[in-house]
Amino acid sequence: MNGRRSLLESIRHWVDRSLHGAMTCAEFESALVDYLDGSMSTLAKRQVDLHTLLCPRCRRYLRAYDRARRLAVEALREPEMETLSAVPEDLVQAILSARRSGSTAHGS
Repeated sequence: MNGRRSLLESIRHWVDRSLHGAMTCAEFESALVDYLDGSMSTLAKRQVDLHTLLCPRCRRYLRAYDRARRLAVEALREPEMETLSAVPEDLVQAILSARRSGSTAHGS
């Protein structure tokens, strides 16, 4: 496994030095939002695609980042009032009561 990692790092080093337009991990992270939004040039998109192909760490980061973005969008789509109406009234009252008694106990 150690020999394989060394080979991969040698290839990555060669790519970084030899391929015109190869990007670093920092450049990849900076370009990520535009890449996912589809608001970059074809050349820039190809650079991100190449980096993702060569860098397993950034490939994992891309998948996790994209999933987190999609989950956030889904969460924001749900109407807030529906969510609030699903909370039991006795729970709301218990929370409000605890806040009131907690604020007087701390002198606020």
